Amino acid sequence: MKKLAHEAIIERVKLKISSGEWKPGVRLPTTKQLAAEFGLSMTAVREALRVLENQRIVSVEHGRGIYIQNDPGLLDDPAGKLRELEESTLLELLEARIVLEPELAAFCAERATPSQVKEIRMLALRMEEEIREGIDHYATDLKFHVTIAEGANNPLLSQMLSAISDLSAQGRRETNKLPHSKAKAASYHKLIAIAIEEREPDQARSLMKTHISDMITAVKKAIAQ
Repeated sequence: MKKLAHEAIIERVKLKISSGEWKPGVRLPTTKQLAAEFGLSMTAVREALRVLENQRIVSVEHGRGIYIQNDPGLLDDPAGKLRELEESTLLELLEARIVLEPELAAFCAERATPSQVKEIRMLALRMEEEIREGIDHYATDLKFHVTIAEGANNPLLSQMLSAISDLSAQGRRETNKLPHSKAKAASYHKLIAIAIEEREPDQARSLMKTHISDMITAVKKAIAQ
């Protein structure tokens, strides 16, 4: 799978850390300076930093700057080995998601804070609006699933999902091209958000499983054609 701009940045940041050029605790250049250094957009840099922060490699401290964590966890974290699966198929990635995400949704329904529940509901509505207006909704889609993982309050599972999300970035865009996929995804997101809001873990689990299963079916159908 071809790397997206933010994935290329992530790779280069990790290389600078592993080579010793950027040491633990060091303050990084600003977002604008990083964009200039890497020759890519500030949007790509921000997305890369979001992923790196989720992986506990960098710390983005608003008003202070961006810092390499004192112990950049993912560089020697077993979960990081998932990133070696560069040639993983879209189906394999969806199968990995269907193992993790239904349980994350169920845990989220039980454990999410009121503010997380509110954000999940807002993201579901925003995605629906973006699809209706023809706006790229990839970031909102990803944030919806990430926020559910955060609401599950299980850092290890959240980190595992982050690894898969990095790999499936291009795959998410490909599934969005399948017939009716956008409308289906928006409907599932809204129903999942409601189940979480109503603290219904079994329903949240079932809806998330059906959501991803529906994508698997659509991909298999597209491959067969």
